[in-house]
Amino acid sequence: METTYTPKKNMNLLFAAMILVGIIALVAGFVSDAQRTWANILLNNYFFITLAIGGLLFYSIQFITNSGWSAIIQRVPQSLGAFLPVGAILMLLLYFGLPSVYEWAQPGITETDKLIAHKAPFLNVPFFMIRILIYFALFIGIGYLLRKYALLQDKSDDLKYFNKSRYFSQVFIFVAAIFFSFASKDWIMTIDSHWYSTLFGFRNMVLSMYYGVAAIVLITLYLRSQGYFREVNDAHFHDLARYLFRFSIVWGYLWFMQFIIIWYANIPELTVYYEPRFLGSWQPLFYGEMFINFVIPFLVMMSDDLGKKPKVLLYISLLLMVGLWMNIYMQIMPGIFDTMKFGFVEAGLWIGYAGLFLGVVFLALGKASLVPKHHPFMEESLHHHI
Repeated sequence: METTYTPKKNMNLLFAAMILVGIIALVAGFVSDAQRTWANILLNNYFFITLAIGGLLFYSIQFITNSGWSAIIQRVPQSLGAFLPVGAILMLLLYFGLPSVYEWAQPGITETDKLIAHKAPFLNVPFFMIRILIYFALFIGIGYLLRKYALLQDKSDDLKYFNKSRYFSQVFIFVAAIFFSFASKDWIMTIDSHWYSTLFGFRNMVLSMYYGVAAIVLITLYLRSQGYFREVNDAHFHDLARYLFRFSIVWGYLWFMQFIIIWYANIPELTVYYEPRFLGSWQPLFYGEMFINFVIPFLVMMSDDLGKKPKVLLYISLLLMVGLWMNIYMQIMPGIFDTMKFGFVEAGLWIGYAGLFLGVVFLALGKASLVPKHHPFMEESLHHHI
């Protein structure tokens, strides 16, 4: 069994080229439209932080449920969390563009807007930045401990390290459930500062695992194509497919529940969020994200025979990366701009962030054994079958 991942030189060159494209798009964006560029920086920060949080949530759930089937691939979701320190730095840099993205951060806004003035004790720049530090201190701190005890387990067959991993997995799920929900409200929901939803933060937190699993599938399939993870079989892919299928249902349910309650209540303070998205020029994306994130994955993954086919999983997971981008784009952009904008700034910045994200993740994969050692459920995972 190949247990050591060695990054190929051409992969690192590809990641470097992608980052260069992102830098060019960043410069071009600030020259042409700084507000649009800051909005896309937030979009891409949140996109890849979502994948990192989702990966660690998946990793943690495997421990608290005593899931043995996934032991062989646990380094993949764990490595997704390696992006969090980078994401923290990039999110803190958003300080310089807050007035371009958030209406409540504009100087003098509290003098002309009574509702924002009422929210000012919470929605103010110093407290907003302090909350960012708190969120990432928790996410990175617990992520570090999960990594630490996993690596210690590689060196010893003492189950105390496995039990430590299980304990901090419980802590991470508790912390992520609360604080990534809060972070989603802070970073995304407050763009529409006159609107609120009690479901918004929870929805984004839960669905981070949906997209995190899709990222795990893509990286696992790539590594398998390079000669690693030969022991990963149809049964493993079947279980990953079941995750995607069930979370597609959760996506559809939460999307519909947030929309139908607001539509039925018809309260102006709530419908102000959906009016441009549901009736305006954004309408094609409003329905498009529902088909990409719910309808297509649900119908395709409903079949057990299709779900465990690697190619089907590959296409669905790639589709979900598009779906995540559309989902975040629709949460951010209609609150800032009147019309849709898509061009080199949007595409180039995503490519640059993707290169940075993949570079960090594959670097983390190469720093430890690709397959956990001394994992008590490894034999179960190696012989997993349906």
